[in-house]
Amino acid sequence: MTQPLTSRSSHLTALLALAGLTLLCAFPSSAETTTEKKSFIQIVGGSKAALPLALPEPRPGNGIDGKVTEALWDVIRTDLEHSGYFALIDSAAYIEDATAGLTAGTFDFGNWSVVGAVGLAKTRVNRNDQGISIDLHVYDVDASVQMLGRRISGYPDDLRRLAHRVSGAIVEAFTGKTGDFDTRITAIADFGQGKEVYTFDYDGANPRPVSRNGSLNLAPSWSPDGRRIAYTSYRDNNPDLWITDLSTGRHKKISSRPGINVGATWAPDDASMVLTLSKDGDSELYSISENGSILSRLTRKWGIDVSPSFSPDGSLIAFASSRNGFPQIFVMKRDGSEVRQIIHRGGHNVSPAFSPDGTQVAFAGRDKGRFDIFVVNLDGTGLRRLTQSKGDDEDPSWSPSGSYILFSSTRDGPARHLYMMTADGSHQTRVSRSSASLSNPSWGPRLP
Repeated sequence: MTQPLTSRSSHLTALLALAGLTLLCAFPSSAETTTEKKSFIQIVGGSKAALPLALPEPRPGNGIDGKVTEALWDVIRTDLEHSGYFALIDSAAYIEDATAGLTAGTFDFGNWSVVGAVGLAKTRVNRNDQGISIDLHVYDVDASVQMLGRRISGYPDDLRRLAHRVSGAIVEAFTGKTGDFDTRITAIADFGQGKEVYTFDYDGANPRPVSRNGSLNLAPSWSPDGRRIAYTSYRDNNPDLWITDLSTGRHKKISSRPGINVGATWAPDDASMVLTLSKDGDSELYSISENGSILSRLTRKWGIDVSPSFSPDGSLIAFASSRNGFPQIFVMKRDGSEVRQIIHRGGHNVSPAFSPDGTQVAFAGRDKGRFDIFVVNLDGTGLRRLTQSKGDDEDPSWSPSGSYILFSSTRDGPARHLYMMTADGSHQTRVSRSSASLSNPSWGPRLP
């Protein structure tokens, strides 16, 4: 039964007014073991209100040493800092005794309210015959109420993924949305010897090469199941379309028509793709099958038509076109009919990306000589600028939940790096760790 939250502090009252924090009923249980879900605070104001959160280091249980708990703690802290939802309280301010427990009744909420915590997340790590399990308890400190209890289990050699899942559960407790931390991204990495396709954890860790041809590779795109990546490669001296199976490492060329074969994006509901071909002289959008055969031609206007992006239900395609002189953003039905221009400002707008809920399109627009990231409603209303830095901000890609946008930027110098921000443009943080120049990022789907 839902229980009301009481005894709100003045800090929480201010947050309620600022960010519209509301009380909702418990959310459905996830795949992990979840217990004791009660009424809770829900952040609906995005990163505009950073909720004070206490995150003590995980307690070591059976067979666990400090190196494991410290490694987990570091990843979880970084995830929550990237989220934009929380102001993590400095652990040096904690006053709770080390003998205090994790469950309600085994510790004093007053020790956390006195240091300014509104939320509290406690964890314990244990090793058993099956691997590692992490017990997570999330609390509303002012109401002395548990918001979420969950056991997250996995293998010892996959600590980072376990930590990401803990972070996602904490975000879920306060927002109602599963976090995007246990996901991967792909991007083009330039280490000075060709531009290769790589995958990374969402935070830039664990780089893994996809292409290894020492050539120019462009525009990587995830398959809906996250098992393959399509990209354009010049490895055979023509911009051909290739697909790499991530589980086997096999590379397959599927479109090598004269001219460009570039910018393929997968349909969300079948095995087809849409890409740009210039086999007949003009750059037009075509639908092709998984083996590369042409299914249909979608555009027939003189000018460059590129960067297709499917709506989540597969019924619409956003794309960039210079048919009216300068690149602008258009939307059409999947069969190429009912084309309409949705942006009528600026002289150079490219790289559209549908939001996961299908209501918005993010794109890169040039203004005063530099590119910034914008979003617009599907009907062309509600245009908003999300970035305005001293460099170029390009290549927007939405996270699976729609809470974040990934993009490339030269704001730190000539080399491109990857940044993420909340969907309202707040909390812009650099996530790439590599010394390489990174471009064309694409956020992959959430995997089981």
